[in-house]
Amino acid sequence: MIVFILLATLLTAIAVGLVLVPLIRPLRTQQAPAPWAALASCLLISGGSAALYLHFSTWSWRLNPGVESPESPIEQLIGQLDAHPHDLDAWLKLGKSYVVLQEYPLAVRAFRHADQVAGGRSAGALIGEAEAMILIHDATLDGPAGQLIERALVLEPNSPKALFFGAAEAMRRGDLTLARSRFSKLLAMQPPPNVQLVLKREIAAIDAKIGSKKRKSSPKSIKSSQG
Repeated sequence: MIVFILLATLLTAIAVGLVLVPLIRPLRTQQAPAPWAALASCLLISGGSAALYLHFSTWSWRLNPGVESPESPIEQLIGQLDAHPHDLDAWLKLGKSYVVLQEYPLAVRAFRHADQVAGGRSAGALIGEAEAMILIHDATLDGPAGQLIERALVLEPNSPKALFFGAAEAMRRGDLTLARSRFSKLLAMQPPPNVQLVLKREIAAIDAKIGSKKRKSSPKSIKSSQG
């Protein structure tokens, strides 16, 4: 919104200048400058445009009571955690807030603290940390992120997000059977239609790969049995 206000101010200044300059510094064909007309035009353009925007805009210019900036909820959580450093829910909320603000390294730290507070028993902390890592490293599940997802699935085998990431991790390491099982389990949970479509496509692609592998291995098995 700040960028919009700056652009609107700049455009208004340009419009005022286009009207103001000829009135103050007339051309040869004009008789004399018109300072009062220039002042009236300036007030009319700037004040009128602001009034019209405020009248027709749907933007709420009044912030909610007690909310001074988008970061204020985070500041409140940090203050809460300073007083209660073992508040698991607050750590999880802090991590999610950092993800919303795209502060992914800070989100990783917050979820890691949540994992420590939970003693490694919070699937939400593990999934949140893994997701933040994925967002940092451009959707890669190599290394720690994949390990965190596997730990989360042990704690919550029916977690939709963990199942999705876990299936992707299984595909990455070539375990097509496990990937298909996880995608199928997620599909059975009846997610939204657009998600179902994606899952069905992934399952079909896995089935095609598994079938191709079976067809490639079958001639070898026949030859070995004949030999």
